[in-house]
Amino acid sequence: MGKKVFISHATDDRELINTLIEFLNAIGIDNDDMFCTSISGALEGGRSFVDQIRDNVQGSKVVIFLLTERFFLSYFCLAELGAAWALNQYILPVIVPPISTKEYNSTPLISVQALSMGSSNFASELFNDLVRKGVIETDTVIDIDRLFKDFNSKIKTELSVLRKDSKGFYVARLAESQIRQFKQPINQPVVDQLLLGNRFIYQNETLWKLNGLLDAERDSSITEHWVAVKTVQLSSTKLLFELGEPIEQQVTQKLYSIRRFYELP
Repeated sequence: MGKKVFISHATDDRELINTLIEFLNAIGIDNDDMFCTSISGALEGGRSFVDQIRDNVQGSKVVIFLLTERFFLSYFCLAELGAAWALNQYILPVIVPPISTKEYNSTPLISVQALSMGSSNFASELFNDLVRKGVIETDTVIDIDRLFKDFNSKIKTELSVLRKDSKGFYVARLAESQIRQFKQPINQPVVDQLLLGNRFIYQNETLWKLNGLLDAERDSSITEHWVAVKTVQLSSTKLLFELGEPIEQQVTQKLYSIRRFYELP
């Protein structure tokens, strides 16, 4: 038998999921009423993982999809989305910035009204949807306005942090850019180096502002993070990268280099 609420999410979005679960607990939905793989004991030993996912999707009153950057990189999450859609379940999509409506409209859920986690009304809209589906009752929740305010504040903080995944990679979007000029030694023969000394040429490098703060550098004095990219195709503004060493620079922003980067589809 399924639960009241099924939550589908990418494994590496665990911190965001924990914030959501804390809110659902506060408005009267216990962990026993939810199926979410981030909840300890959610999966039964000795049973197929896939079978448990399918049974709980089919039996739940509401299926919540947390549509983040990493959700769209997970084949398993996309399979869960397709299964819920095919089973004609009551689906509650939650768009998590910087995911946009345009990306959401590329899914089978294009005709399903979605909530935006970036909205100032997100907490109340989520609560009202769960009330409409009979998952919770309004008269069982005390001090609801304070719960909404606290939850929205925690979500705002969480959305401002870029966290690396279990493999040590970040997913980020590139916002505004600026050009940094740096000196690079010219490759000369040893004899020329001895006679003429080291010679340099000046090269330009593009610095891109990230859409959040890196969790590796949580400092109240830092308000933005930038990365240096040798080349980037402007047709894509997403990067999957590892954090390199800080770049020494006479500006107030904290700048980082990238050891590896990939353009995401």
